[in-house]
Order: sequence, then structure tokens, then C-alpha cells
Amino acid sequence: MTDFASILTVVLPVYLTMGAGAVARRTGVLPVEADPGLLKLAVTLLTPCLILGRVAGNPAVMSPLPVLLAAGLGYALVALGIAFSYYAAPLIGLQKHTGRRTFAVSCGLQNYGFVAIPIVSALFPDPGTLGVLFTFTLGIELACWTAGVGLMTGLGQAPWRLAVNPPVLAILLSLALNFSGLHAWIPEVLRRTFDMMGTCAVPLAVLLIGASIYDVWGQEAMRWSIALFAPVLRLAVIPLAFLAAAAWLPVTPELRSVLIIQAAMPSAVFNIVIARHYGGHAPTAVQVVIATTVVSLATTPLVIAWALKNV
Repeated sequence: MTDFASILTVVLPVYLTMGAGAVARRTGVLPVEADPGLLKLAVTLLTPCLILGRVAGNPAVMSPLPVLLAAGLGYALVALGIAFSYYAAPLIGLQKHTGRRTFAVSCGLQNYGFVAIPIVSALFPDPGTLGVLFTFTLGIELACWTAGVGLMTGLGQAPWRLAVNPPVLAILLSLALNFSGLHAWIPEVLRRTFDMMGTCAVPLAVLLIGASIYDVWGQEAMRWSIALFAPVLRLAVIPLAFLAAAAWLPVTPELRSVLIIQAAMPSAVFNIVIARHYGGHAPTAVQVVIATTVVSLATTPLVIAWALKNV
């Protein structure tokens, strides 16, 4: 499955589910008041179950060295994307206190979770690739709270402890079980419970992403310089680093696949939260997220299809 049409059939359901979330918000089926509870449910319970079910006992993440390489690349590529975007931002007139730092973080931090997970699962049914994706996110989480939020607040004031959240703890616990051999003692009934609960995490989160994008759509007049430049950086320039790593570094087939999918991802919706809570310029984050999400509907299947054939 490497041609554009086949990849589109995998990617499109994710975007249609986002659209369903937007419709649910507009019609009142998914009210704003429900978001905090549903998001907390997804992040603190359902996602850790998904991780435990996919990482504990996964043969692709049984050894520390591949895990460290995946996490290290997750950190390095996001930090590189943020730095590159920061120095590119003045090309469209963005300076400090006018959205430069927010633009940098929003372009550099891609969606590494609930949009990527269903695409990885559909394209690579072998659980090894999804397990490697979760180890890759360890580095991204650290980059988010240091290079990302640290750019907003100053490294000394960055809330690094927030990098140790329930999904990260679930990844670390799963890896500890793998490295110690204790994963073999997990009862089958518990594994089935993890699978059942984890299956709910992704569709619920993608619906919430769609509803969140609907909430911010049209709140601010679009700055076309951002709307045009952000997709160029996030979806064309920064992906070159991911694809170069996939092509030239001694990575496993699973990590190579993860790098290809991550190269094609739009800006993370979480960037809006970062901007609002840590002194950023929220309208800039909103515009980057909307512009890259809309453009990625066309570019994501193109990038994935090309990379799977050529990288």
C-alpha cells in the first residue's frame, strides 16, 4: 500500500472523524462543557491503556538502544524544527512579542499522537511500528516542555515536570516491564482489558480535535503570510530532516516508518494550549494549526506515498 489513492483511503477517515467532531460541536451533541472531562478520560485512562496494550511485550521495543535512538530522534527533530522556524519567522515580519516564538513552536511541534496513531495502525498492522511510535513520543514530550514551552517562558521557568504525564508514565512502565522480562507475567485478561479501553482513546481524541478546531475557526482574521508560510515550513521544509534521518541513519524498519508518518503530520492542536497558557500569541498558533491541517489533507498522503516508495 504505497500509492496515493491507497494512502488517501487510510488518511481520509482521520480527517472525516475530525469533521464529525466539528459537526458534533456545531449541533450541540458535543458541548464545550464536556471537553475537560472527556479529554481527561482520554489522556489519563484510555491512552495509557492503549500504550500498555501496544508496548508491553512488543518485540520491537525490548532493547534499550533502539528505544534511546527513537526517543533521541523525537527530541532532536522537534527541537530542530522549532529552531529553524524561529530563525525563518522574520522572513514574514514576525518578531519577538508579535508571534515569532509562537510561530516557531507551532511549526516545529507536529501532531505526534492522535492523528498519527490511526494512520500508523492502518498502514502498519504489525504492532511493532505503533510501539516504536510511542517510544518516539518520549523525546517529543521532552522537547515540547523544554525547547517548546521553554522558548515561551525561558528554560528556567519551563514546567518540565509536566513532561511526566500519564501517557509518558505508561510508556516508561511498559518499557520497564519489557527490559525486566516482567511483561510475560501480565495476565491475558488484563491485556484484553487494555486493548478494549485503548481502542476508545483515538476516536474520542480525534473527535475532540475536530471540535477544538471548529471552536477557533474564524475567531481571528487570517494573516495570509502565516497561512502560506506555515504549511511550507511544517509540511515541506521540516519534513526533509525526518526523511533524511529515515534514509541515512541506521534505524530499524519500524522507526523508519514512524519517521515517514511524522514527516507528513500537521501542527499539533496542543500548540494553541501552549500559546494560551505560557505567554504566547494565541492567534498565531490558531492560524498555523488551521492552515497546516487544511493543507495536510492533500500533502499527507502525497508525502507518505512518495516516501514509502523512495526513502
